[in-house]
Formats: sequence, C-alpha cells, structure tokens
Amino acid sequence: RPTRLEKTTAALVVIGALTGLWATAAGATWSIVATDPATGEVGAAIASCVPAEVLGDPERPLVPVVLVPGSTAAVTQAQLNLGAPDRIQELVAAGVGPSEIITDLVSEEFDELAALRQHAVASVAGDVAAFTGAETSDEALDAQGDGVSVQGNLLASRAVVGDALTAFEAERSKGLPLADALVAGLVAGSEAGGDRRCGDQSALFAQMAVAGPTDDPSRPTTLLTVVVDSDDGRNPVMLLEAAFVDGERGLIDAGAAETSAGSLVRTGVLVAALVMVVAGGLALWRGIGSVSARR
Repeated sequence: RPTRLEKTTAALVVIGALTGLWATAAGATWSIVATDPATGEVGAAIASCVPAEVLGDPERPLVPVVLVPGSTAAVTQAQLNLGAPDRIQELVAAGVGPSEIITDLVSEEFDELAALRQHAVASVAGDVAAFTGAETSDEALDAQGDGVSVQGNLLASRAVVGDALTAFEAERSKGLPLADALVAGLVAGSEAGGDRRCGDQSALFAQMAVAGPTDDPSRPTTLLTVVVDSDDGRNPVMLLEAAFVDGERGLIDAGAAETSAGSLVRTGVLVAALVMVVAGGLALWRGIGSVSARR
C-alpha cells in the first residue's frame, strides 16, 4: 500500500495542479493601461469573458490590475501569473521603469512560463512597455501610444486592440480626462468583438479604475465595475459606459438568475479542469500503489 508520505505527496500534486489550472483559467482578455502626466493619475480598464470573481473582488481593482498612485499603471493577464502583480509593485517601489519591469517579468528566473503571459506597464513619465508571449492564445497582441498600452488575447479580432487604442487617443486629444478615455477605449474594443468566447455580449464584466496621486490604490477615487452573469445579451462594457455617463461608481451587479451559457461560462472551464486534475490524481495514486505492490 502507498505510505502516508506517498499519499501526502500525491495530494499535494493534485492540489498544486488544481491551483495552477485555476490560475490558468483566470486570464483576462483585453485591457488598457494609461497615465496622465499632468494630473499624476494612473488608470486601467479591463474586460473579459472570465467571471470577475475569478479575478478578485469586483469592488476593488481586480488582480490583473496594478495601480501605483502618482507613478505607474500596469496589467498582467492571459494565463495569469499570480505573483506578477506583487512583483510589479516591488519593482516600481525600487524605482524600476516599464521596460526593465517587463524584462524582469519575462525572465526565466522569475517565470519559466512567460510565453503564456501578457504584461503592460505605463509610467507618469510617459514611458510604456508591453509583452505578449508567443504562446498566448490568438488573437493576441499589444499596441502602444503616448502614455498608453492596449493588449488582449482570445480576441474576436485584432481590431479590438487597434480600435481601443484609436478611441482612447481620440478622447485624450480632445482634452478629456483619463477616465473618459479609458471608457471610450473599452467600448471601442467591445464594438470590435471583445472576447470571442462571449459572442455579441463581448464580456462578462467590465472595470475602469483611475487613481489620483494621493489615492489608496485599493480604493481609488474613480472605480466602476459592471458584472453580468447571464446570457441574455446584455453587454457589461456598454452598461459601464452608460453608468459612467450617469456618474455612477462602485460595483453594479447586473447579473440575473443564471441561464445556460452564463452558467457554463462561469463553471465550464473550472469543472473541466477539476475533472482533469482528479483523473490525473487517480492515475498518480494508482501508479504509486502499483510501485508499492511490486516492492
């Protein structure tokens, strides 16, 4: 029979695999990071067909988003490396700039699976850098402008990124605030198709967050999140735009009772991952038992 140590090892392997698959399933899809040198504001907008709750607390900037007031805005997404947000904050505190931050995040020493990730960093000094791993799910790309980076994966088309960047820059050229430009960029990305997994709905959540120089980054002055849990055709990005225009802030849970696709989007990937992990664990367990029986 397997020893207690062997059983414990097998259990840890299963738990580790499940944790890894959970992180893998938690990738965000398209996002914008930008700064305003004149005001010191830093901000991000993000949307995905992944349920918002998988990426953290919707009442705060979600896990892929990093806001360092008066300094830096960043996002880390695709097959999410859960250690990347903290690493970005450490590097910003050490005075490291966007290009060097990206170099660190994709180094083999920090992340052996960097080819599966997407990262983008923008500083109030106007520097911007981004990375899209070669193994990130298509359509996947990033594009930069003056103080802004737009990136996405699993997109309906490459126009999601291009249109979002164009819309953002158009709003900024009119002198509109950072928050307005972020919302406009997110809407343009949605109109181009957004996350291909959600069809015309384009996403299950949309979030826009802007932090001023004196803000608490976990509770920025401007934070708006819209969550939709159903497949009734409501687009959270468009709902966010309407709520923003009306001056609403905080969390808007527009979810209704779960219906077929809404439920599947929330649980399908995780259930499949659990099945794979359990099957792998059982195979490992049997393998240990077989080796023990031959001793």
